[in-house]
Amino acid sequence: MNLVGHVAVAVSDDDAPAPDAEFLVGCMLPDLAAIARVRMTSKPGGELGHGVEFHHACDVVFHESVWFRARTVEVRDALLAAGVDRGAARACAHAGVEMVLDGALVADTRLREHVRTTLVAVDAAAGTALAGLVAGTDRAEWAQRLRMIARSLDPQRYAHPRFVAERLHRMTSGRPRIALRAEHVDVVADTLAGVRVPIGEDAAGVVGHVRAAVGRPGGRQLSRAWSR
Repeated sequence: MNLVGHVAVAVSDDDAPAPDAEFLVGCMLPDLAAIARVRMTSKPGGELGHGVEFHHACDVVFHESVWFRARTVEVRDALLAAGVDRGAARACAHAGVEMVLDGALVADTRLREHVRTTLVAVDAAAGTALAGLVAGTDRAEWAQRLRMIARSLDPQRYAHPRFVAERLHRMTSGRPRIALRAEHVDVVADTLAGVRVPIGEDAAGVVGHVRAAVGRPGGRQLSRAWSR
């Protein structure tokens, strides 16, 4: 799952109170570290740490789901058939499906507000609570990158396959095994455009499946899902 997906699972569809901001920041934190290309060297505690655990539990369920495997194989095979390099095709299928799913989920006004307030909380904590999660010499750069991501990230743009394809090109640059060549950006955009509608139709069910397997934040079912 990607940023929005993790928040979507954590925030119930009913009228139950949403988890606090610290927990939701934790839900996003591993993805934020990946975007920033920074490795966290300390394990967070408290609600922040519980959010990180929830993130990983959701990923276990999501990545093993029949839905995700089928969608990524579909996109990967289409990219390979169009001449995209194997490593790039696999990476773009995996991350592309996740981002397109985010674009479908964030169309919900209530969820979009939770995502926005979580990013505001990331910005506020970048130089304090979050800074201490990386080695001392990297803290200032980590905090700066977090602030930049929190202030510039607009998940609604994930609804646009062209934006996602360009994002994948930037994400994979400098990584020879998975780098997406510039001449293949259009192919990725067209392929993701072809699955955008069915992913949107499945979005609520995908979130419901993960939530049912993982349980509500703080529940016993979380520890069972994470321990598998």
